Amino acid sequence: MLAVTEDAASAIDDILASTDVPDEAGVRITTEIGVTEEGAPRTELRLTVVEAPEASDQVVEDAVFLEPEAAALLDDKVLDADVVGDQVQFGLKEQT
Repeated sequence: MLAVTEDAASAIDDILASTDVPDEAGVRITTEIGVTEEGAPRTELRLTVVEAPEASDQVVEDAVFLEPEAAALLDDKVLDADVVGDQVQFGLKEQT
């Protein structure tokens, strides 16, 4: 299951606090198929603020919702965040 660092959880809490969403809101991670510059397919991840998880979503840390495809892809990953000023950059790393 995706793990969430303290920095990422704090960044998500800050994002949710700064938007007009209900208490059960969170961020939803979904997958999309994109194309590299060379034309090869690649899986891209999207993070969106949503009011509630979808019925099929896996809920992580009460505020992170994963669509089934994203849950499978991120099963052995850790979500981290770097905050610089007003900007948040999320990243993934392998679980150890």
